[in-house]
Amino acid sequence: MAAVLLAGCSGEGPPDAVIEISNVQFGPADVTVPVGGTVEWRFDDGGVLHHVAAEPRLGVEGEFDSGIAGVGTFRHTFDRAGTYVYTCSVHRYMTGTVTVE
Repeated sequence: MAAVLLAGCSGEGPPDAVIEISNVQFGPADVTVPVGGTVEWRFDDGGVLHHVAAEPRLGVEGEFDSGIAGVGTFRHTFDRAGTYVYTCSVHRYMTGTVTVE
């Protein structure tokens, strides 16, 4: 019973959207979440290196940056409405958007 209670107190619930990184693409590339919503990117491309980073907008630094990784997950919680364009700096043709409503 104690293990169940501890697991429930971790403070990290399920994400509002999941983006799989595999076959050198984001899937789905475009998602919509509510303000306060969390997106999780899952690096599942056989160890191929990828990078999830928001493009700067209106002179503001990018909102999020996963760093370059080949495995694992990266999460970001969005606290402002807007459209966030993101890319993979390793594979510049990989792009997507997170719309926060």
